[in-house]
Amino acid sequence: MEAAIDKTYRGIRYFIDVIVANCAAFVLLGATILAITEMIRRYFLGIVFDWGQDAVTYYTVGAVFIFCGVTQARRSHLAMSAAMDVLRAKGYEKFVLTVRTFVTAVNLALFTSFAWWGIPTVERMYMLHRKSQSLVVELWPFMLCLVVAFALMALTTLFQLYQDIQAVRGKTVFPWAPVEEGIEV
Repeated sequence: MEAAIDKTYRGIRYFIDVIVANCAAFVLLGATILAITEMIRRYFLGIVFDWGQDAVTYYTVGAVFIFCGVTQARRSHLAMSAAMDVLRAKGYEKFVLTVRTFVTAVNLALFTSFAWWGIPTVERMYMLHRKSQSLVVELWPFMLCLVVAFALMALTTLFQLYQDIQAVRGKTVFPWAPVEEGIEV
């Protein structure tokens, strides 16, 4: 069973680390090229696309949303770990692992609920054909990027919760996957 879970998580991580990360980078690169093109058009030619600024803004935001799923999978998100570092230094390793497990469980609940509740929002934005200020760029794809990001975060957090629970039990799973704050699980 453990081998099947490990293989499944490896497949998910490959998809997130390689495909999703590269797609987000490609979208961000496209938005950057569009922004540079818009600067050249504005300052040298005196003209701009009416939709250019909206497209750059929303595509950049969409790429960042998607990359949030990648940072969660890598556990490279922002963490305030001063209190946990002090507790770990005083020998409370098991307590620190238990707190991390609790935080991971709360994150799983939040990410899952945001993804679930976001689906009707995307549907509504699509049905109402909401557009950006330039009235050219549809907004539903960016809401979809946010929902997908939360779904990816929930999926990886599920495996991270399993990893954290096993660490509290004194077992090591996913030795190839990063653990938060450098704690050896």
